[in-house]
Amino acid sequence: MPDLIDNPLQDVMQVCRNGHLITDLLHTYPDRGLSHCDRCGAMTLDRCATCGMEIPGAVHVPGLVPVGRSQPPEFCASCGAPFPWGKKGELAPASDPMANLERLLRRLPLVIRQLRSRHGNRPAFQVADERDLEDLLRCLLPVYFDDVRPESRTPSYDSGTRTDFRLKAHGIALTSKRASSRNHEKQLGEQFQEDVSYYERESSCKVLVGFVHDPERFLHEPDMLEAMWSKPQERLELRCVIAG
Repeated sequence: MPDLIDNPLQDVMQVCRNGHLITDLLHTYPDRGLSHCDRCGAMTLDRCATCGMEIPGAVHVPGLVPVGRSQPPEFCASCGAPFPWGKKGELAPASDPMANLERLLRRLPLVIRQLRSRHGNRPAFQVADERDLEDLLRCLLPVYFDDVRPESRTPSYDSGTRTDFRLKAHGIALTSKRASSRNHEKQLGEQFQEDVSYYERESSCKVLVGFVHDPERFLHEPDMLEAMWSKPQERLELRCVIAG
């Protein structure tokens, strides 16, 4: 018996899209698997739809019967994507657009990492600079918001034209940046002040969201920087989100 216990096997869980556990021993007893839930009729899944990782089930020890049943996880342990049944994975109510936007921005690095892995020999999607970041946001924002309006401008800190995004129905403007050096904190703070001055001229803009993509972790103490930069201004509120 000790030799058997020393070699437990991690089985696979099958769950319906509404969160009903079908089995947590799918590999050991494949006949227990169902294509649709026998309680609600929803389709079942046994792996993450984002990265393909199987959902961990019970730890099966040959010769022993597991006691109790596992609870379906709300998020994938491999890529962090929410499962359909997870309450925390649901969109925030439509009355809280800031929560939806912040959730999108904080998960954006996960999306960028997933875009690097493609079928066969197809080239990876790369987010190498702020223009790539703007393109990605332009594609993803309509998933959460109906009226997304690009705002083109040429600030003094950039020689080219930048694209921000206006969510006019909610009084929100979004500007994105990419940390590029270990001494970038001061420059970012100055850029945000110029961004604030630009959008304070728009009476319909109540909140300016500044997103900083920092994949190389150039910014020290990002939580402190978020708190320092996120504060009410003269005519609008500046909210900062740093994620990498």
